[in-house]
Amino acid sequence: MAAVIAVLFTATAGVASAEDKADKARFGYVNVRKVFAESKAGKHYKVELDKLTKQKKDQLAREEQKLKDMQAAYEKEQLTLTEARKKERQRDFQQKAEAYQKLTQEAQREVNQKDAEYTQKAMAEIGGIVGEIARQEKLMLVFEKNQMPVLYAEDGPDLTDTVIKKYDAKAGK
Repeated sequence: MAAVIAVLFTATAGVASAEDKADKARFGYVNVRKVFAESKAGKHYKVELDKLTKQKKDQLAREEQKLKDMQAAYEKEQLTLTEARKKERQRDFQQKAEAYQKLTQEAQREVNQKDAEYTQKAMAEIGGIVGEIARQEKLMLVFEKNQMPVLYAEDGPDLTDTVIKKYDAKAGK
């Protein structure tokens, strides 16, 4: 009988200990999209990326217009050109069209690379800030709100605005 009581006491102590840990287990979340959209650094990045995107689009528009002008000139002069000259103009047009495609791909790659560089840098900074806040708030786990792999969770503290303030303060230094 004493052994049964000892086992029950130990089992209940284990449950109580688990319950104490569950009471202490605190979770929070951060809306990283909001941090990017509302922080000074995020807004600055968006302006820089938009500027680069516009620059590339303008460059591509000029090149596209050159191709259209070249094609229009060819169509206008087509009846007066010899077969050899027609083939030469078609070959030139094809080469310039291929160069335009490469330029388009390079522009997209450059914009994507800048976006990835900023995102990587920002996520490292935001991760450090989130870690600091989580330690201060004694949180065990912090989720990204929009990518939470949890089907249900009670609302925990939303750290997003605090992260934005600290991120802005860090960017201001």
